Amino acid sequence: MDIGAKLREARESKGMTLEDVQQRTKIQKRYLKAIEENNHSVMPGEFYTRAFIKEYAQTVGLNPDEVLQPKEQQQQETPAAVPVQEESEAPSRQERSRVRENDRPPRKERKGIPYLPSIIIGLIVLAAIIVVVLIYAGGSNNNDDNNSANQQQNEDQVTSPESEQESGTDTADESADSEEQANDAAEEEEQAQQEEEQTEPKLSVDEEGTASNPVTTYTLENAGDEVTLKLSAEDGDAWLQVGDGNNAGNVYTGTIAAGSEAVEQDVSDLETVSIKTGFARATKLEINGQELAFPIDNDVQTITVNIKK
Repeated sequence: MDIGAKLREARESKGMTLEDVQQRTKIQKRYLKAIEENNHSVMPGEFYTRAFIKEYAQTVGLNPDEVLQPKEQQQQETPAAVPVQEESEAPSRQERSRVRENDRPPRKERKGIPYLPSIIIGLIVLAAIIVVVLIYAGGSNNNDDNNSANQQQNEDQVTSPESEQESGTDTADESADSEEQANDAAEEEEQAQQEEEQTEPKLSVDEEGTASNPVTTYTLENAGDEVTLKLSAEDGDAWLQVGDGNNAGNVYTGTIAAGSEAVEQDVSDLETVSIKTGFARATKLEINGQELAFPIDNDVQTITVNIKK
């Protein structure tokens, strides 16, 4: 029994229609019908033919490797065909998709006082100068007292310690004020750094996908007013669908060739964005400059991002 007949028989045994399979796999009905009829010429390429057959097989409860075995044997006997890419069939979606190399989210203004370290250093230097001047002035007074007349020597010996004590008290007061100012400045800088850390975007994994059709969930906190999703492919072509969490592919659907320019999508107005790929190992995803990683090695995977402003 050929591949298409196996899949059709498994689908019918489960009481499923092509529309049911399309709803579950997000693969267009015309591709599903072509697979059942073994008409692979309408598929977007050999890689996607295999990926779609795998996902179809998993959906109807078959082992994908056993289903693909006849096709692999046939490929070993005949030369491999050059894959042909198919453009997205929805021009309205292509028109909404645009490559914006220079359209990057504006960098957030650094809060706090950028010149605060210079103020602290200046205060410390000023305190040191004051201490040196006071010590020098106290030493000069002592020298003057020692050069006074012999009849005033005893009096000078009594008053000199008092003068030194007063100078020492003034110096201690000045040092205490300088230290207090330095501590206040350090606290202000620490508070400014904490506020900045709270406003930086934070990407975290809520749930890692598993099983045959994994869905991984992320949360992007402090996303800001502008949120940009960047799609690219390396070491292989990647078929992608981007949706708003409710409708798969209503933001972007298409195939990105390996090494081509990245595709950027503005998803600032969405609270949730979902990205489905047919070749996870070649797909590279970033949101506001932060990488979205696939947790396992499955070809077909989905990533969902909850966006919190």
